[in-house]
Amino acid sequence: MKKAILVSLTLLLGACNSTENVSEPYFTQAPIQVEQTEVKKYWVFQPQKAKKFHGKRPSWMPDKPGMMTYKLVIDSNGNEVTKELISTTPNNWMTQQQLTDMPKMTYEPSDKNTNRVPVEVVMQLALGITRNK
Repeated sequence: MKKAILVSLTLLLGACNSTENVSEPYFTQAPIQVEQTEVKKYWVFQPQKAKKFHGKRPSWMPDKPGMMTYKLVIDSNGNEVTKELISTTPNNWMTQQQLTDMPKMTYEPSDKNTNRVPVEVVMQLALGITRNK
């Protein structure tokens, strides 16, 4: 569980810092479906320097702890192409618009992904949730 929280925080910090990518999606082939635990076999998240909020929370960030499930497509350049909200806990904790407004993250191909295979993955992300042992 600690690993899941660490991954969530890493994704959040990276998302707070990423810039929008305006280039067109590029695909060497149709995206393959992978599990969340398999993404790193294809694409490695590229953390960026954390952005300062200057005391103001971004409009896309929910004000309460929660969890979401969404579908993510990463193209052959390592760019997020789409994020589609599937569900949230609690209900309506995050909206599709908030998810769309989240900064896009970038990825580098793994050493084994020499063909830059695009992927589609269902992700689960918890924000603001801490769990005790």
